[in-house]
Formats: sequence, C-alpha cells, structure tokens
Amino acid sequence: MAYYTALINQWPSLTPGTTAAKLLQINSMVVTGAIPTSFFVTGNQVLNCIDWTEFAALTAQQQNNISNVCGINGDILGGQNSFLGKMFVATFTNFSGPTIVALTALAKGISQPWWQANGYSGPFSQPDLVAAGGLT
Repeated sequence: MAYYTALINQWPSLTPGTTAAKLLQINSMVVTGAIPTSFFVTGNQVLNCIDWTEFAALTAQQQNNISNVCGINGDILGGQNSFLGKMFVATFTNFSGPTIVALTALAKGISQPWWQANGYSGPFSQPDLVAAGGLT
C-alpha cells in the first residue's frame, strides 16, 4: 500500500462525487514546477537555453557535441537520467550558471500528468483504488 501513498493523500482533496468522477479527475490533473524524470524537447528549445559566454568557454569538442545535439531534428529525450541531461550537467559544471538555470526552468515549465509527476507508471484504474485500500 505504500506504493499508493501519494494517491491516498491526494484522494480526499478531489471534488466530491462518484468514484468514477474522482478517478477521471485525478487522471486529468497536471503538474508543472517539478523536473520530470523524462520529457521530450527539441534541439531549438535546448539551444535557446544556452548562455553564449558559457558556451564560448567550452572546448571545441564540447561545443561540437552540444551543437550536434541541438541540431537533431525532432524530439530529444530529456530529464534527470537521460543522455541529454547527463551531458549538459557534465559540460556545464556551474550548476548556478545561466545555462543550467535556463534548462531547469524549461524542464519545470513542462506539464505532466499528476500520476507521472508522482512516480506512477500510468493513469489510475479501479484496481488501483482497491489496492490503495478501497478508495471510493
């Protein structure tokens, strides 16, 4: 039941109604302001977060690596444990510098489902409510 602690704690704050209505409500809730474990961004979004002064101070190889990633067409998987996240943390080591601050703001601005932000693998269903102690 510990797995469902966040669900159990959130359940009483939902609008009173049927169990089905509460389930629909919690599955449609979104959260911003937290860095998602994973999310998708474009190279342009990442590029717009890079501070020129910090970029200019990098080695030519580091600049090339960053430029190659930012030049990728389509979505790039970002997040705390992604290749992109680890590469930027390793490259821009001043964690209070403008590049990391901008990337953090970008990540925190991304909307994600409440269930995902709280570590669940998917939307809740009736069996989850039973497993959480019979929420109604």
